[in-house]
This record gives sequence, C-alpha cells and structure tokens, in this order.
Amino acid sequence: AFFYSGARSLLVSHWEVESDAAVPLMVGIFRASAADPKLSHAEALQHSILTMIDNAKSDEDAHPRLWAPFVVVGEPKK
Repeated sequence: AFFYSGARSLLVSHWEVESDAAVPLMVGIFRASAADPKLSHAEALQHSILTMIDNAKSDEDAHPRLWAPFVVVGEPKK
C-alpha cells in the first residue's frame, strides 16, 4: 500500500524492537541524511548503526538485537 501510494522506500523491522534503542537509531538516520543528502536510505541506516556500535558503552549496548531488526525495503535513487 505504501508503494502504491508513492513511497519509494520503507524502513521496517523484522521483529519487535526496544524503544530505547530505536529512538537513537532513527535520530541517527535523519542526522546522517541531513549531513549528507547524497546518502541512500540504506547508507544512512548503515551509518547510524555503525555510530551506535562505536558509541556503545558496553557490549550489551552494541548487541545486534538493538539494530539488526531494521532493513530498508525499496530504495529511491541516490
């Protein structure tokens, strides 16, 4: 339905996510996109994930369960 309505890509999760981790991940995506408008949505997601891992204070804060559920479906042109 989103694609038929004109969306070119969606950020979706494969399973339930932790809100405490999802918020900084989403903010990071928008920051990465604003800092470099040439990034694709998938590249912005990747940048946000890597920033989240790099800034983790512990292994638990970098655990894949916090960022792995998210994928970009579809993709607009760069």
